[in-house]
Formats: sequence, structure tokens, C-alpha cells
Amino acid sequence: MAARPRDDLTGKVALVTGAASGIGAATALALAVRGAHVACADIKPAAATLEWLRASGGSGCEITFDLADRGSVARAVEKAAGEARGGACLDILVCAAGIGFKGPLLAADADWDRVVGANLTGTFATLRAAWPHLKAAGQGRAVIVTSMGAYRGGLHFGPEYNASKAGLIGLARHFALHGGPDGIGVNAVAPGFIATPFVAGLPYDADAIPLGRLGEPEDVAEPIAFLCSPAASYVTGAVLHINGGVFFG
Repeated sequence: MAARPRDDLTGKVALVTGAASGIGAATALALAVRGAHVACADIKPAAATLEWLRASGGSGCEITFDLADRGSVARAVEKAAGEARGGACLDILVCAAGIGFKGPLLAADADWDRVVGANLTGTFATLRAAWPHLKAAGQGRAVIVTSMGAYRGGLHFGPEYNASKAGLIGLARHFALHGGPDGIGVNAVAPGFIATPFVAGLPYDADAIPLGRLGEPEDVAEPIAFLCSPAASYVTGAVLHINGGVFFG
């Protein structure tokens, strides 16, 4: 019998937050076509993503949740884990949900609290709720979507966005360090400028990107799928830069 490919995820259950569009939607599809059952979670309807992955031969479900509401986050994780065959379990977590908006250099308290509360605190709450399930899986994998702005700062979004994304790197490395003994791998990806609804309408200069083009959601989703797979079983605590060569890390 032929060996299964190292990126095969058949039988795995994954939760992808921010799955209604952009990087989250592309990641849900990338995991589904590799055989995972994918719970597509977002504050917005993710029905289109679910239809997309089913049309591609994958399976999944839709979960509505609010990243800024800890109770909503916990319920989303439990619902995703309940999709496991034979009982509650979650093998893969991808935290792609987040918010950000163009604001002043000196952010207002409400803006700071809103963005940091969703991006950093909300991601921590998601990891915390998922952790027992990832531990029970034996070889759980988690990937956090941060940003090139965590390293370079940003021109288009306020300080609260870049600070929250920098915090996610520390969060990923902390959980990687403590998850290793339980077989849990935790990594992060730091996308540059990617063609998603999140950055729609913002100016960019393709000539400033060494690869000469704007990134696509799939350019981020495929590396995330690798980090979620057995092929990356010895990778943890890493931050993968996906920006077309703008920043090398």
C-alpha cells in the first residue's frame, strides 16, 4: 500500500477563525482538500467558504463567533471539537481572525482596547479554550496569523494593530515552549500586503515588492497548511515571513 503524503490531514479536525474571507477562507480550503474536517468560524457568515470547500470535495461546518467575547470563543471551540469522530477533540487550530483600522498615531483608548482586546486577548482566549483538546490530540498543531507590521511598524493601521500583532509572536513562542512536552506545535505566519477584503482600497507599490506582485490569500494558506501537517512535525516556535521579499526577518 502506498504511503500517505506527509501533508495528508485525513481524519483531523480543524478550527479556522476568520474563515469568512481572505486568509482564513483560503486556509480552510487548504486544510479541507488535504482531508481535514474544518470548522469555519467568523463573526460574519462563512457559508460561502463552506460551500467552496465542499465543492472541492472537503467537509466542514460553519460557526458564528465573536473574537472579542470570551464566552463566544469558548463555545466555538467546543462546537468545533464536537465535530470530531468518536468524541470531542481538536487537532488543528488556525487563528486568522483579527481587526484593524486606519487611525491616528496616538490612538484613542477605545480604539486601543478594541483592537488589542480582539487580536491579542481574543487569540489568547481561543488558544486557552482549545489547549486541552490539542493536548488530547497528542500531536496538536496551532498557527497564529500575525503581520509584517509587528516587525516594521505600519503605514496604514494604527499602533494598536501593530502592537497586538507583535504580542501574538510572543504568545506563539510561549505556547510553543510549553506545548512541546505534550507534542503540541505552535507557529506563526507574518504576512505582508495580501489581496484580501481587509486591505481593499489601500495603496501599494508592486515595484517595492521584490517578487513584483501583491500576495494572494493562497500564498499564505499553503504555508499554514504545511505547518499544520505531519511534514512540519519538528517545527515549533517559528515565525514564517510571507511578504514577497519586502522583509526577511
